[in-house]
Amino acid sequence: MSSNNYVHLRNVEKGRTYWKIKIRIIREWRGVSLTGEKFKGYNLLLLDAKNVRMVGYVPEWLSEKMQKLFTVGKMYTVTNFQVKQYNANDKWRCVNNDRQILFTNNTKANQIDESEYFIPNNHFDFFEMEELTKLAKQNVYLADVVGVVIRRDNIRPVRNTKLGTDQMQVRMKMTDGKNKINVIFWDKFAEEFQQDIDSNQYEEPLILIIASGKVGVWKDETDICNFSPTAYYINYKHHSVQQLLKLVSQPNFCQHINYSNSQPKKTLRLCIVAEIKNFNQDYILQEAVCQVKIKFVENNETWFYPRCTTCYKQIQFVEGNHICIRCKRRVPHPDKKFAICVLASDKTGDIDIILMDRPVRYAFGKNVFDVLQEYKGKFPTMFKSLENQDYTIKLQILEVNIQKQSEMYLATDMFKGFTFHHNSLDEETIVKPTEFSAGEPLGSSYHLDNMSET
Repeated sequence: MSSNNYVHLRNVEKGRTYWKIKIRIIREWRGVSLTGEKFKGYNLLLLDAKNVRMVGYVPEWLSEKMQKLFTVGKMYTVTNFQVKQYNANDKWRCVNNDRQILFTNNTKANQIDESEYFIPNNHFDFFEMEELTKLAKQNVYLADVVGVVIRRDNIRPVRNTKLGTDQMQVRMKMTDGKNKINVIFWDKFAEEFQQDIDSNQYEEPLILIIASGKVGVWKDETDICNFSPTAYYINYKHHSVQQLLKLVSQPNFCQHINYSNSQPKKTLRLCIVAEIKNFNQDYILQEAVCQVKIKFVENNETWFYPRCTTCYKQIQFVEGNHICIRCKRRVPHPDKKFAICVLASDKTGDIDIILMDRPVRYAFGKNVFDVLQEYKGKFPTMFKSLENQDYTIKLQILEVNIQKQSEMYLATDMFKGFTFHHNSLDEETIVKPTEFSAGEPLGSSYHLDNMSET
């Protein structure tokens, strides 16, 4: 290959190592383990003059050398590297590309002066907000999205009962004028975002670009949160931001936002059992609060269900293996979540309730694995302590409760006693990073077979 024979990123292929490319490094990040520890190897996002992006991986043993060689934002000629093909296990990719670059000890790089060559400072592959719901059904790609921030909460701690620690959280909503999405930033990423907002005088409105966000759906609303490669840009110099600024100035901006594929969420209110059992179609996928006494906890071997560690959906036990139908794979070490069936009542009647994972964890301060270890596979007698106690419980009303008259209702939150704390029970639940559990799947292998999953 001639010394001047540069190729563009779309043309590099597996099978040879002497490639010569011109790129700009536009982002850097490290992956994070399930325990929250950062990997010593790290990733670089590369961009060439044709607006093609590709990930370059720096292995641990080369990290120190490459950190001295490369600087984010600079352009380089790079030679001598390997090209690796992605496989089915390479999930949550930040670019729509089937290859990545692997830097080696033979890799060489020389910085290019800005006056000698042109590569854009950045590039995004934006998804329309209305397309994000489809993207939430897969686990291969992350998403770039841009929108106007229409609500922003300050950073606050949120208790992670699974880990027994607090996580910092920033929550927002943003829109493109037709659709809206929920945004949630976690941990150090949230802290850096809050510090940025507090330290800089950004002009309103805030127009936010989220690059490589993880998309999910909860209660028919689209959510996006940060992941290892995620970056954000506020009021960035980009044509998409300028277009939104023009739209915001129009008087009819946001008048036709699609807030949900279902009916608007009703105001959460206190209901008696008889009223809940007579809800009509308007209450499908809505929530209601009841104040009841738990009369009986069902003593059943199926008091938890296995959940896929990738897509967070309930999985099946087939021929001795845990199988995720959605991911089409075997899950050797599935997560486990509570699903306890109880009979409760108020003065107007009885109601069958399945206490899902969150209320059970809050009630006992333990997860399924803790309880399994303590009771060594036997039915946990501690659940019986719920009997003859008064609770305020938040229920989710499903389609089967209305259209098929199922009398089994799902409890997504619960507090002891009869004090109705509207604010604490009306919290929205938004997708969390992969390291932590996301929204509750509506399923238990015993009790919920006939209930549709979200």
